[in-house]
Amino acid sequence: MNYRRKDKSKELANKLLTLDIDEGIRIESSTQKKKIFINRNALGIFVVQLTTNNKANDDNNIRYFGFVNEVVQFVRSSFKKHFLIVEY
Repeated sequence: MNYRRKDKSKELANKLLTLDIDEGIRIESSTQKKKIFINRNALGIFVVQLTTNNKANDDNNIRYFGFVNEVVQFVRSSFKKHFLIVEY
């Protein structure tokens, strides 16, 4: 059998479009030791925090994006196609 991994970029984009200021999204991967937390501020700007388990590189990068496609591109560049989306 040939299994394909589903590209979650469209799912993420849809969740980002409906994200309210009191909600958030956590992106994680079991194979990579990092997580991304995404929130939206009152101006509609996406606040994206990249965290790693690497103590030597524990800078907890915070970035701001104005558009959904920018956030999706950042997530894909950080995790490729292998990630889990959790809403909170």
